[in-house]
Amino acid sequence: MEIEKGTFHFASREELNDPIEGYVRVFWQGDKAAWEGLFRNYICSLSQAIDLYLLRGDEEMLHHETLLVSLHRFDNVPLGGILKSLGDGFLADEEIQKLSAFYGNNRTKVFDGELQMILHFIHNKALIRCIHNCKDCRTIPEETADSLLNMFRTKENSFPFELMEAEFLNDEYRSEIIKKAKEVFEDARDFQYVRLGFEDDTFLYGNHRNENGQISKEKTITEARQRRNWMTIAVDFPKVYIEQLKDMIYPANYVVCFSGRDNDSAMWGNYADHHKGVCLIYETDENNNMSIIKKNSTIHLKVKPVHYEGEMTERNFFETFGRLTFKEIESWLTGVDGVSSVLDTFSDEEEWRKRYWEMFDAKTYRKIKAWEHENEYRLSLYNMFSEYNEPVNRNLKYSPEHFKGLIFGMNISEYDKMRIMEKLLTRADELKEFKFYQAEYDDEKQSISTREKLFWRLDNDK
Repeated sequence: MEIEKGTFHFASREELNDPIEGYVRVFWQGDKAAWEGLFRNYICSLSQAIDLYLLRGDEEMLHHETLLVSLHRFDNVPLGGILKSLGDGFLADEEIQKLSAFYGNNRTKVFDGELQMILHFIHNKALIRCIHNCKDCRTIPEETADSLLNMFRTKENSFPFELMEAEFLNDEYRSEIIKKAKEVFEDARDFQYVRLGFEDDTFLYGNHRNENGQISKEKTITEARQRRNWMTIAVDFPKVYIEQLKDMIYPANYVVCFSGRDNDSAMWGNYADHHKGVCLIYETDENNNMSIIKKNSTIHLKVKPVHYEGEMTERNFFETFGRLTFKEIESWLTGVDGVSSVLDTFSDEEEWRKRYWEMFDAKTYRKIKAWEHENEYRLSLYNMFSEYNEPVNRNLKYSPEHFKGLIFGMNISEYDKMRIMEKLLTRADELKEFKFYQAEYDDEKQSISTREKLFWRLDNDK
């Protein structure tokens, strides 16, 4: 596609080869009002998850569309009143108030593992309130709601407030306790899910075969998937919610990756089918930009180098609402007694947004030193308005003036060379001064070298 149609595919983080690509270490550190705002949003988002489940929402929706980023958009509809009542009731709970006061008054720096532990302890409390609401609104039959309420009341856990002594404020001590608690919970959950999978493999995979090897009826499959989706709400939601919080603070961004090297044997082996592929050669303009064609317009994106050192990128969630309006930010930071002092962070909007995008760049163009040999450069395209959610929308044409040539790998076949030439000949009119090179092993230097190929050129005469 890149050769034949002259398009780049802007890859998502999940499509890249490093699982910690673009990683930002998010933490939560704010006053009591900020924590109350978070807990309010949690129960409202859980209510949204239950509504989607009842509407037969699929796994993708439950994992990515349950966070209510803006509660204000429901102010003028009945749902707004329901959410306000849920939030107010939840924040009036004595345990929620103690948690908000402890973490807010001490300005404790909380990372996702600890937040997950906090939410697990209050999850059943929130779930019970949501089910009561569904019962009152008659979206869940009364008998079913009563059965669920009885079950979750027996499983309701109280937060271990006895831990909240002076030594618990010690980051190292607290981190060790949380790490152990998280391991116990996750291993127990995984074991339970696998056990349920033994009973019915549809629960895990969405496919089930009976004793005769025949796939189960669609109704059985649908029921099993719904059962698994309910576990996402009943058990997994704290983790699902936190992942959505982390995705919320910055827009998704997509990248095209280049290298400043053409002689790295490991990259030829990994990215060019064991030296049987090609390396494409591109040049930027004098400003290090490349022209990308979007429908009827052209945008100019800067090619920037990747940095392989520096500190881990960290962001305080409560101070990283760059995608929200001021009213929405204020809503997130409003507690029982008013607005959080964290809101002052956003008073100088120009300076704050400058820092926000600097950090966005830092996470986009940073990798660990293990990748330094790649000498990588990138084009980045961010998804502020969700126009690139679908992968097909991220296949964008580049201006042909940037495509200058290619290098054939040492092990490429003549047949593949012919196929590549055929595709390039269809673009001969737009690829001016296009050059061909051959990668070869240099015995003296004991490395890969390249030379320009004789006789090879693009024209319409095969």
